Amino acid sequence: MRVLYLRPEGSSLPELPGFSILNVSIFSVKCLEYDESYLRSDGVAFTSVNAVRCFKDFDSIRGKSIFSIGPGTAEELRKHGFESVYPERYTSKDLALLILRSGVREVSAFRSLKASDDMRRILVSIPYHEVYDYDLILDQEKLNQVKELLATCSVDVVVLTSSLIAKSVANFIRDCHKVVTIGPMTSASLKTLRPDLSFTESDESTIDGTVKVLKSLKGGERDG
Repeated sequence: MRVLYLRPEGSSLPELPGFSILNVSIFSVKCLEYDESYLRSDGVAFTSVNAVRCFKDFDSIRGKSIFSIGPGTAEELRKHGFESVYPERYTSKDLALLILRSGVREVSAFRSLKASDDMRRILVSIPYHEVYDYDLILDQEKLNQVKELLATCSVDVVVLTSSLIAKSVANFIRDCHKVVTIGPMTSASLKTLRPDLSFTESDESTIDGTVKVLKSLKGGERDG
């Protein structure tokens, strides 16, 4: 089974016996300068591994309440000596709700410049600062490569691991492809653009979750 991931440069990929895994990085990560004054918040949140990798002020967040969007981001923080809490469902909406329940007075979230507005909409009852410490830059040449792969049905499964990726390639997916989404927010973006597409949504919003779906697809049909 030929599987296409579209993970940004530097992202980890699964190794699966019996699967041919191809990754085309249609986005590259660009770290950005950010306003360090937001580090005064008593709560700090990170919504991706890249948000942690582009963060440079770890000494300034010692002793603060630290939140991450899921286990992958938590593991990246752990490399720098920090433990964090994350929600049961690894989405920005669930992260925002977790922050509200935590009782922190003020929070700064380090995110992608292209992040959704979910956290801004939910965290209106406390001082909330969205700090963009990286951007994702579309590589048009790589996108053209993906268009060709999809147009010629050169892969069997397309795995969409973010809303941004889903929006970028949704219109190129054909009936010859099975589609896997990493979670509800990615699924919602795909449905908006391609309500005609069938897909399977991972039960957990992680790469490991998509791997479980791939294994189930190989063993039989499963649609979402």
